[in-house]
Amino acid sequence: MRWQSAVLAILMTLGLRQAAVAQQSSGAAGAPAKSGAKTEKKAPAAQAAAKAPAKTNDAPPAEAAQNAVPDPDAELQLAVQQAAGDNAALVKNLEAFLAKYPDSPRRGAIYRALAQSDMQAHDAKGALEYAEKVIAIQPEDSQTMYLAAMILEKMPDDASQTHGIDYDTRLIERVAKADPETRPQQMTLDDWQAGRKKFTTELYVLRGRMERHLRKNDDAVKDLTTAFHMHPTADAAMTLGEIAEQDKRADEAIRQYAAAFMLAGDDPDTAATTENAMRLRMGNLWRYTHNSNAGLGDMLLSAFDANKLAAKAEQPEAAVYNKGVSDPLQFSLRQVDGKGAMKLADNHGKIVIVNFWTTWCAYCRVMETQLGEVRAKFAGRDDVVTLAVNADEDGALAAPYLADQPVAGTLLFADGVDQALHVESIPTILVLDRGGKVAYRAQGYAPEGFAAAVSEAIAKASTAPAQ
Repeated sequence: MRWQSAVLAILMTLGLRQAAVAQQSSGAAGAPAKSGAKTEKKAPAAQAAAKAPAKTNDAPPAEAAQNAVPDPDAELQLAVQQAAGDNAALVKNLEAFLAKYPDSPRRGAIYRALAQSDMQAHDAKGALEYAEKVIAIQPEDSQTMYLAAMILEKMPDDASQTHGIDYDTRLIERVAKADPETRPQQMTLDDWQAGRKKFTTELYVLRGRMERHLRKNDDAVKDLTTAFHMHPTADAAMTLGEIAEQDKRADEAIRQYAAAFMLAGDDPDTAATTENAMRLRMGNLWRYTHNSNAGLGDMLLSAFDANKLAAKAEQPEAAVYNKGVSDPLQFSLRQVDGKGAMKLADNHGKIVIVNFWTTWCAYCRVMETQLGEVRAKFAGRDDVVTLAVNADEDGALAAPYLADQPVAGTLLFADGVDQALHVESIPTILVLDRGGKVAYRAQGYAPEGFAAAVSEAIAKASTAPAQ
């Protein structure tokens, strides 16, 4: 599994820690002992049961045995101990435990352990069965849902691919809402953001491969291109090349294979055999279309240069949308709900609060609360308006985020106006006077005295005539 540490960190910050916590708090569920391990990890609950003082029983041995109350925790501990580090024995013992205690409160964690054990045994069908059981009782377990999506992508039937796309789409939406403030204490914000970008890339690539299996090539190209622009990977380029070759677009296929080949050399997760296969496929297609190897080296050098500029090769719509515009008031900003575009100049004669925010900015939520106080103070005034401008690099993250975390005001995409207005940090809140000039700027997280300062700026701007 690629980027495991980043994936786990992101999943934990979704506010859906159930899977990760269960793995750490239950030896039977968290990390089943690998074959050949020298020591075995016991469930803390089972350890607690083992440490508890024995109950006094003065009854005769036969009567005591007859009246003994079953202790599921002790039996679960025994099931793990008797496996003695053998994966197959652990699966057998845990399945026997569930047969005896089908309603055990630990069944979710045990299902998860069985899914992982079956994966280690290369039993994808069994792993998927238990992963689906986990999701049925713990639908917010994103780690297990990710495992299920990866297994489904390997299945040959269309129904499995469709099911996998559903899981993948739900994960993309969850990651978009992930709160960086709940990240592990030892993880920096930069590392968390990089991890989220890589994980989101992996999810888009995974969905793209499943869409290709379903012959939805347009959807697949869209997802794979999105993934490549977020974080160029050999997987994305390789699959784009396969689609292009299938569509008889040889030049595009060769270009994508070359990109995949160059990227594979920088990716420690790419096996040498995969890299060789990329080289062979690219070379064969080049010779087929050019009748020789001549020019192949130059094309590879071009691919190397192109990969360095991959993220900038195709700018988002916003950068193209306002190409050549220098006056911030004349920038056309798309509305998040897709209703059209508007300009800051459209609010000439009004006082405009411009709130620059992103989905990853936890501090933006705090400032949004304070902005609520300001809006309440000027409620009823048609000449005071709020524009909430999303500055995410990927505008697709905004809609799922807003469904869970509403932001007040007219919702717009930045479309480059953040750079034109010299927004250097998030959150940034501006107050524009009636003539469109910046009358107030709060850049970064500065809640102390914020509401009073913004209110004062609005009051002052209210007395100035529009120019």
